[in-house]
Amino acid sequence: MEKIISDWSTTVRIDAEEAKTICKLTQGEDTCAFLVVDADGFACERMNGSISLIILDRLKEGTMNAKGRGGWKGCAWEGEI
Repeated sequence: MEKIISDWSTTVRIDAEEAKTICKLTQGEDTCAFLVVDADGFACERMNGSISLIILDRLKEGTMNAKGRGGWKGCAWEGEI
């Protein structure tokens, strides 16, 4: 797990095993909604303002399959959200 901190956001790069064990990938509604995958692999966008707001809106609307909000044990944001 690696935090990439910029002026306005923080992205956390996550390997495949962390995506499964920490972010609960493949666990249906329990999967963290902020887990994304791109050309560089898995990442957490919980503290990336623009993306995070879109995800929070979709969670509120109930239009996402993944409904986890992170902050649990092992999460980069454990105890902070």
